[in-house]
Amino acid sequence: MELGDLAEALLLPRGGFYQKTGGQWAFVVDPSGAFAVKRPIKLGRQNPQVFEVMDGLYPGEEVITSSYDNYGDVEKLVLQK
Repeated sequence: MELGDLAEALLLPRGGFYQKTGGQWAFVVDPSGAFAVKRPIKLGRQNPQVFEVMDGLYPGEEVITSSYDNYGDVEKLVLQK
């Protein structure tokens, strides 16, 4: 995905989470898939499809990008399969 100059970047799909968090944090899914925790992130450049992740996430991690409007003010989400 091009975001201007050519460089490797970690990309996060755009989603409803941004309206609630302003891109300051996101719920990151634990490797077990049983829960997700609130984690500070830093986003950089963006285009209509993705954000560039500057800090707070690592390649391969799963992030909940849908709207957080129904989650309230919690630090951890318990996920059900």
